[in-house]
Amino acid sequence: MKYSFAYLALVGVALLTCAVAQNADDYARLRKSLFRDYDKELLPRFDGVNRVDMAMTLIKLRGLDIFKGTIDVNAWLVMNWIDPRLSWNPADFGNIHEIRVRPSEIWVPDITLYNSDSPLHDLVTEALVVVVSFGGIYNYPPLQLESTCTMDLKDYPYDQHECSMKFGSWSYSNTTITVHPIFDTIDLTETTPDDHPIWEIVDSKVTREAFTYQCCPASYDSVTFSVLVRRRETHGRIASSVITTWLILVVFLIGPSSAGKRIIFAGLIFVALVVLSAAVSAEVPAFSTTRLGRFIIGGMLIVAVVSIYNGLVYRCYPREKPGQLIEGDSSTRSRTIVIVDVAACVCTAVILGISTGALFV
Repeated sequence: MKYSFAYLALVGVALLTCAVAQNADDYARLRKSLFRDYDKELLPRFDGVNRVDMAMTLIKLRGLDIFKGTIDVNAWLVMNWIDPRLSWNPADFGNIHEIRVRPSEIWVPDITLYNSDSPLHDLVTEALVVVVSFGGIYNYPPLQLESTCTMDLKDYPYDQHECSMKFGSWSYSNTTITVHPIFDTIDLTETTPDDHPIWEIVDSKVTREAFTYQCCPASYDSVTFSVLVRRRETHGRIASSVITTWLILVVFLIGPSSAGKRIIFAGLIFVALVVLSAAVSAEVPAFSTTRLGRFIIGGMLIVAVVSIYNGLVYRCYPREKPGQLIEGDSSTRSRTIVIVDVAACVCTAVILGISTGALFV
């Protein structure tokens, strides 16, 4: 019995070896047939439009550079087209329905990232291309893309930016090559919520347009992949700025007779706000146009006004001797200063409340 099993095993291995050899022979014949008279420099169709379907799977958001105005991502770009010259009858070649070839062996459309941060981004990689028997070409190059992105930072630290990656043929108008989106959104299933510590992807869309450039009379098709990116954590800078600015109210808890101490305390708050403004301006260009920047600058202006006010209090408060302030003086001037002091405290609190509310609206 054991010899019968061994015999059957040997027969199976032999049949499998023959099948593999036959399949390899069919594959070799198929490649020879397809590429015998194939010229990769020629368009698949000269008598019609060559259509390229495109999609994108986003793998990782690498980051946004708000100083350069760029977005950097890892993605799989999907490009499908039909080349009738690479079609065959599977029955004539051992029922082979698809083969894989290098992109350098076949015609590949000159699809280019128009708004690339580099001079000209080459989308041709060494990833193999799938060729199906009806002539369909499926190219899925993995790419690291860095494109320009126009950023509006006025809502910082609640800013969000719509960054786009625009693809199209570099040389051919839409009378020769047209590009079409496969889906109306970018595939985000490969990304994870914690891809980037600062930015998160909120939404995406894919659009198509035909545009006529001043250089050329013909129209050129393009497919634009857009992502809406929002800043994640905003509370650290806000909390430190708000708390530091509101500390100016402590000045009014110090008696008006100690206006000198008030000025020193206000000066410390001013220095703290200057340090915060320097830290934020190092992170964000056009610091003074951002929401947080305006709040900090406004806080410094409030501190400066309070310091000037306390300088006047120090100058006008009743004194028994030059340079010596009197505690508990019940004169009309001191009572007036106390009333004005309370009014100044209330006005300062109201202004701080309005500016803080504008920061969170």
